[in-house]
Amino acid sequence: MTEEPGEEVPPAPPTWTTQSEIDGDVHGPLHTGTGDLNVYFSTHESVLAQARGPRLTHRDDLHWLRARFVEPPNLGHAREKLNSTGAVLLTGPPGSGRATAAKMLVDESAGAQSPFSVLAEEAVDLQERLSQVKVYPDHRFVLDLSGSEQGVFTARMRELPAFRTTLAEHRGYLAVVVPDELAHHLDSELKQFVERIGRPPGRLVLRRHLRPADLNPSDDQLSDAAVEACLDAPMAEIAGVAERVVEARAALPEHDLTRWLEEAATAKAQRRKEIADKLRENSSGRQRAVLLASAMCRGASSDAVFFASHRLVRMMGLDEAEKPRLEQDGYRWQLQRLQVDVSPRDSIEFRKLSYDEAVLEHFWDNFPDLRVEFRRWVEQLIALPQLTGRDRLNLVDRFTAQALRTGSPEQVGLLVEKWVFPRDGGASPLQDFGVRALITGLKDARHGTHFRRMVYEWSRAQELPEPVGQILVEVCTEVIAPNYPGQALVRLHHRARREPGRLARQALLDLVQRSALQYRLLLERLAADLLKTPQWQVDLLLFVELADPLLLSDTAQRARPLVTDRQVRAQLVTCWRQLMLARNDLVEQRLFQWLATAARAPHPDQLLGVLVEAASASVDLLGALYAAARDWAETPEGHPEVAIRLSQLIDQAQGLQSQDYSYPRPEEFVR
Repeated sequence: MTEEPGEEVPPAPPTWTTQSEIDGDVHGPLHTGTGDLNVYFSTHESVLAQARGPRLTHRDDLHWLRARFVEPPNLGHAREKLNSTGAVLLTGPPGSGRATAAKMLVDESAGAQSPFSVLAEEAVDLQERLSQVKVYPDHRFVLDLSGSEQGVFTARMRELPAFRTTLAEHRGYLAVVVPDELAHHLDSELKQFVERIGRPPGRLVLRRHLRPADLNPSDDQLSDAAVEACLDAPMAEIAGVAERVVEARAALPEHDLTRWLEEAATAKAQRRKEIADKLRENSSGRQRAVLLASAMCRGASSDAVFFASHRLVRMMGLDEAEKPRLEQDGYRWQLQRLQVDVSPRDSIEFRKLSYDEAVLEHFWDNFPDLRVEFRRWVEQLIALPQLTGRDRLNLVDRFTAQALRTGSPEQVGLLVEKWVFPRDGGASPLQDFGVRALITGLKDARHGTHFRRMVYEWSRAQELPEPVGQILVEVCTEVIAPNYPGQALVRLHHRARREPGRLARQALLDLVQRSALQYRLLLERLAADLLKTPQWQVDLLLFVELADPLLLSDTAQRARPLVTDRQVRAQLVTCWRQLMLARNDLVEQRLFQWLATAARAPHPDQLLGVLVEAASASVDLLGALYAAARDWAETPEGHPEVAIRLSQLIDQAQGLQSQDYSYPRPEEFVR
């Protein structure tokens, strides 16, 4: 889905310099310099390292889900409905895995070249409608409305019948996840597409999630009372139990799977009760600050945790009513009383699984009025000299997790922008930690919308600092594109128009070369925007690179070449015409490639016809096209028969020759 709310008019074209200056390499700045933070890294390498891991595509994500997917009851009926009508509306109890089931249903009906799109709920906020969604042949869509408010849900359902008609015309498929509590709002036209799935067996779900970790619990091990209680939880929570089993194996290698299952099943609930009891026993502000700092900075040195807790005490004004420091209980005694361990390496640890996570959840849940203060505290702690780089990354991860869990993405966003934007004209030493928080936010299922919107606003900024522009390109490519390639394309396109170099432009071209769907989306954007006045000059440069005749005439990856698609052909004609009119200096190189490719193509008119129709806007353009082809034909690389055929098509376009004359045979076009 594209996003164009209130697109600004592009600035007047600049005075162009040479092509080499336009296409010059862009190098991001290095975090060198000195200071109290040893956190300076190459921006490019840091973003890639944090964002990428192994690069995952949407297909990779579906493959990962399928390995852990357990088919819920009645999914077979939903499959039959989707296959027979092209649409299904999935309902079911919360936590039954409806969203995953929708993806699995749609994906299993798709071919290797079928476009697959996740429709983002946020598009409603951007005043976009389903009627604006680009639908291509054999297109697959998933629309998850399980977390939508009634207004969003109603708007989508109102648009759905017309969208389904468009899908049917393109042989497309759509699965919509409908929340149970809103299903009664469906009208009679849509109710025929509803199928209610059940809840998969929790025991089987847990086994499926443990299998990739080579853990295979027996029936007896899963019959433990604590474990059985977890198996009635939502699918996401069962997946969380599986993760904790793996964590327990790492933390307690001397035990067996029975103990690991028990720890994973009881850890959260038991830890919450223990922490509540512990804080009732230790009610002073400083003791609570020590416990919170220990959880936030677990793994850091004992001194780092002390200074972190002391900063919190001072921020909250808790030291004003305290006794002089030497009259207070010693810090190590406080740690002992709070059951916080100091390892032989002098790092702060907790012996019990999930204890630190439960501490953080307790404070964020029970003190919602202090969440802003917690963010300010983290802002101070990130520069604490006693923390290592790894400690700081852990701190960012823990704060971000709690802020997102409690519905405060804006608090994370404030830190992201403060840390990634350069300070006082220089590089920010905290940039990598801002990237860390941004990536986590973008990947969050609930709040990813907030951070994608943030990146969108950056992409439209005229004076975006170059280091931030580089971060934008990397997160679009590595984080947004796998699940929301259309949104990545939009953001990269906006940035490409405004950046001083060509980093975003190259990333955009790389993105569309991996997907015919993205290629078509970008071509459509260029064709529409090049008709506006004034034009973005970068759009012309993009088209020159996009208009690869080999890709457009290729039949190895698809049954019919892209150039034969009616919409693609019309857009190519528009773009070629605007290029000929506005930047004749950029025409020659790509034009000669089109002519050379036509000489070897089984159907040369497919490419030549686009050129002639584009030039038919004026006699002057047709004359220039003919002259260029004639001059090219006389070179060692040229093909005279192509120039002859182009001349015939030009005559035909001018009404100077009928269409019933004999054409040269295809083999005559190959020298």
